[in-house]
Amino acid sequence: MYRTKNCGELNIKDIDTEVELAGWIQKIRNLGGMVFIDLRDEFGITQIVINEEKLQEQAKQLTTESCIHIVRKSCGKK
Repeated sequence: MYRTKNCGELNIKDIDTEVELAGWIQKIRNLGGMVFIDLRDEFGITQIVINEEKLQEQAKQLTTESCIHIVRKSCGKK
């Protein structure tokens, strides 16, 4: 399996669990200290937040319509 969840499937029960997502980049927004990526698959959209400098540098090489696979801990407001 190359993903544990579909985009748009994440919910409050997934907070603090590791998830694998795959899809294509619909939109990228660089706000200086954070990069936001809207990741889309056939099931919906999930917003990816990148606040680590090393990962932000890698994200600069991405373009819209690029396909990516991401493995990270899901977070949100509790």
